[in-house]
Amino acid sequence: MALINSQTIIEGGDTPTLTTLEATSNTFSNGGTEFIMIKNDSGSSVTVTVTAVTTSVENPIYGDLEKNDATTVVADGNIAFMGTFPVTAYNGTDGICTFTVSAHASVRVGILTIG
Repeated sequence: MALINSQTIIEGGDTPTLTTLEATSNTFSNGGTEFIMIKNDSGSSVTVTVTAVTTSVENPIYGDLEKNDATTVVADGNIAFMGTFPVTAYNGTDGICTFTVSAHASVRVGILTIG
């Protein structure tokens, strides 16, 4: 499992550096403003899943509520964006958010945040 550092997009712009994935399970430090940029050149579609840590909560007005994992399918040759991820739903106690990709060969990602 690799920890991917975030890159800040500033007013003047940024050209993100995409990380080649070495595993299907990856992590990033999540402050609630990060999103994931996924570039898929694998030859087939891949599914990206961001794991929800808190999957249910009881609300006094609405009752029991469920939080599902965030999931998207990225077709071959496409770029997709996911996020942002509320810290109370997606972070472990260490402030880390975990995501998986169904196949990692020829899939690159960037963890981006607004500066």
